[in-house]
Amino acid sequence: MVSGPDAAVPDGLARQLRGSGGCLVPAGFARRQALGGFCAANRPLLGNLSAVIKNEFAAVTLSSLDGSPLSRASRMLLTAAARVANTGMKCNEKRTSLVDWGAAPTLIEPVAGTVTLRNLRGASGVEAVALDGAARPLGQPIAARRTPAGWEIPIGEPAAPWHAVRVRR
Repeated sequence: MVSGPDAAVPDGLARQLRGSGGCLVPAGFARRQALGGFCAANRPLLGNLSAVIKNEFAAVTLSSLDGSPLSRASRMLLTAAARVANTGMKCNEKRTSLVDWGAAPTLIEPVAGTVTLRNLRGASGVEAVALDGAARPLGQPIAARRTPAGWEIPIGEPAAPWHAVRVRR
């Protein structure tokens, strides 16, 4: 997890996001949807994606991998990202640019919470598997839980920003 003053959201962006009521980017398209900003205090809802995130600041995207609209896609990529920084990375005093890019390893703050995939036409089952940086599975797929709102997928354990999603029909 990234910590310390250099790991925070830049001041200007933080003021803009907080002033806008939190979730800056609800972006909904047929094959890609995204939520981003201070989502912990909000419950953003898109046509095929909603999230309950524990992190103060995060971005969550859902992308079709087979060219179909998300409502009919069989393969999707779910990404969830929060703060990311190289070890030793430092910003200037105004937090407008980097004065030291730092070095490996890159540190990430895992996003924890629940993502709900909504309005998946004809879905009989959904599973997700966390992926490593080379797109290899980190363990076994996790079956999503069907709820009245859609298919709930827990994220955060294992810590991974990428998840391959499969929908059975």
